[in-house]
Amino acid sequence: MHPLTAIWIKNWNTLCNLRRILQRESIFKTVFILLFAAGMVGGFFMMFLNGFQFLANLGGGGFMITRRLFSLFFLGLGAMLVMSNIITSYSTLFRSRETLFLLTAPLDTRTFVTYKFIESTLLSSWAFFFLMIPFTAAYAWHEKLGLIFALWTVVFSLPFVFLSGALGSLISLAAVRWFPRSRLVWGAAAVILLIFAIRAILQIRPVIQEEATFILNRFLPGLQLATHPLMPNNWTAEGIMALTNGQWLRGGMLWLVLVTNTALLFLLIQEFGRRIFYTAYQQVTGSPKIRRRRDELLGWLDRLLAFLPHDIRGMIMKDIRSFLRDPLQWSQALIFFGLLGLYFSSFRSFHYNEMPPIWRNLVVFLNIFSVSSVICSLAARFVFPQLSLEGHSFWILGLAPTGMRRILLTKFFLAALAMVTISAGLMGLATWMLQAGSALSLISIGLAVAISLSVSALSTGLGALFIDLKQPNPAAIISGFGGTLNLVLSLGMMLGSILPFGLIWHWRVSEGLADSLFIKANLIVGLWVILLSALMVSLPLWLGIRSLKNREY
Repeated sequence: MHPLTAIWIKNWNTLCNLRRILQRESIFKTVFILLFAAGMVGGFFMMFLNGFQFLANLGGGGFMITRRLFSLFFLGLGAMLVMSNIITSYSTLFRSRETLFLLTAPLDTRTFVTYKFIESTLLSSWAFFFLMIPFTAAYAWHEKLGLIFALWTVVFSLPFVFLSGALGSLISLAAVRWFPRSRLVWGAAAVILLIFAIRAILQIRPVIQEEATFILNRFLPGLQLATHPLMPNNWTAEGIMALTNGQWLRGGMLWLVLVTNTALLFLLIQEFGRRIFYTAYQQVTGSPKIRRRRDELLGWLDRLLAFLPHDIRGMIMKDIRSFLRDPLQWSQALIFFGLLGLYFSSFRSFHYNEMPPIWRNLVVFLNIFSVSSVICSLAARFVFPQLSLEGHSFWILGLAPTGMRRILLTKFFLAALAMVTISAGLMGLATWMLQAGSALSLISIGLAVAISLSVSALSTGLGALFIDLKQPNPAAIISGFGGTLNLVLSLGMMLGSILPFGLIWHWRVSEGLADSLFIKANLIVGLWVILLSALMVSLPLWLGIRSLKNREY
């Protein structure tokens, strides 16, 4: 039996045994996840369907945009897949416990790297299909296409997913092997150069092009890159359309081009991994050569916080250093907030600031929703399991003279400071680029601050209330009842704060709400958000402090 076959049989048996684990999960968690997933898919379907109907009402221009939307859609999903696979590949290749076991097994490096590449691609591709299914269904419903359209979409999507995953794995291997680990400035410079390169590519204008294409590129700057004939996303979109329209030769040719390029990258991963994986793995797990004694990480920040009490400063520095020493944590936060910052800074390139007030108003509140969703996700991932990850050494904190109240409030204020700074900064950038006005900018930043404070308090307080010191895996901690309840309440608080303001401002710009009634409505909703935030901040922290004080150490 081939070693790769034996590994997949093991994984299949592990997957089958998940049924027993699911039987031990709470009914509340299972029902919530299923309802949430169904609601998300249904919501995306209705949103995409309304978008296609809106474009159809535009006439010929809308038809030209619709024909090119698939290239733009696959470009965005492909970029997401590449970035997601960079992080996932690093985790599965260099940080997985299974890696150490497989390195001692009778398994050659080619087979090992191949298995890890396939594993990381499958792990990072679920979001691709989660978005592709409602998009494809909405387009097929709008254009009255049959199931054959879904079949061709699947046929082209599979090699496209593996091609994007292969690019991410190659970048991850090269970065670990040759990236200068001790020079963070180089890393920051590389990120900045990448951002400017992407923005420069999006603003490329060809010298000669058709008038219709030129007009579309003015409205959709990313369309120039998405429809380039050498881009894999364009092969995928054009191939699906060609086979749907019965153009078998063109569709087959594009599919073969996509498959052969995927196979080429597959061979490159095998050869690349065979040559550099062991060296890269030793750089990650081994001790670097240190010519001189290095200063402690962020020693300047420790000295800057000298005005704080010693115990609070120590806890703050410990949490910050733990976060920065784990690339899987800071890389996720950097990618999420970096993409939002890049998108918000490009509003004037997309001419969003020139849209009618009703559309600018809608974009502002959609931006609040996107930033708040990322805040909820990262708080549930990083803030909620903080106390549980202290593990068996938690008794040291329990016996320390600092006190549990002081420890919990310190963790809350640190999380809240980070969340408020990032969310308020992003919303300030978004409203400034949109030229949304001072009133709407103030409300947007206020909502970002209120949601950040509430989500930080919920994650900190419920993390203390549902603490699990026996579980070292953060994914298992946040997947329990406490983590699910925390996510439900965070999303509920987010929607309960954003929707009232969004409805009032939409009513104002669409129906012409009277000034006096508009001001009163804003004051009432503002008071509601303040009271809701105060409740969401005080109650979880009080419950968490009481739970920690009653524990035995």
